[in-house]
Amino acid sequence: MKTFLFIILSLNCFGNDNFKLQTGDLIFQESCSGNMGSAIKEVTTSIGQYQFTHVGIVYIDENDSVFVIEATRPKVAKTPLRDYLYPENKKECPPVSVVGRLKPEYQYCIPKAIEEGLSLIGKEYDNGFVLGDDKYYCSELIYEILLKANNGKPIFPLNVMTFKSAETGKISAGWIEHFQKYNLPVPEGEPGINPGAMSRSDVIEIVHRY
Repeated sequence: MKTFLFIILSLNCFGNDNFKLQTGDLIFQESCSGNMGSAIKEVTTSIGQYQFTHVGIVYIDENDSVFVIEATRPKVAKTPLRDYLYPENKKECPPVSVVGRLKPEYQYCIPKAIEEGLSLIGKEYDNGFVLGDDKYYCSELIYEILLKANNGKPIFPLNVMTFKSAETGKISAGWIEHFQKYNLPVPEGEPGINPGAMSRSDVIEIVHRY
């Protein structure tokens, strides 16, 4: 059923020239192949045929300037929309960007979530993918600011994280390299969340693709 709905949404919304972003929209991204992007794709599942590797939340300021609040290396940032969609360092292969919108019953959380997100700009990126350590990876940032905006009640459910390849059942080489680089333990089996899981949640609707 979800796949069918996704196809309908794709036909109705993707390529809609009249589409307008709203504050609080989530922009999921699927990067081209690369060390970290490939490692994420190997152990996560996204909606439809996508393999999302990143997510940020839209903020439109009082001057109608559009930004994306994102947890990215080295720190949480407020990135202009165009730079988010078409990163300077990825000119050869910009990411695929897909917009998810919180369903009406969760829209009330957005103003407080944006306030929380803006307060976290400059916080260090979480290379260890550990919750609650005052560092943030991309989907953790979205999870946490919406959690606070909803008075401590999660909007997105946490998952049990795995860094193991579905094919081999072993922690993939990309993740071994990543955690060794930062001298960190692999948080296998710990609670967490990833962009793909967020995209499959029933609290959002997929409304546009760039």
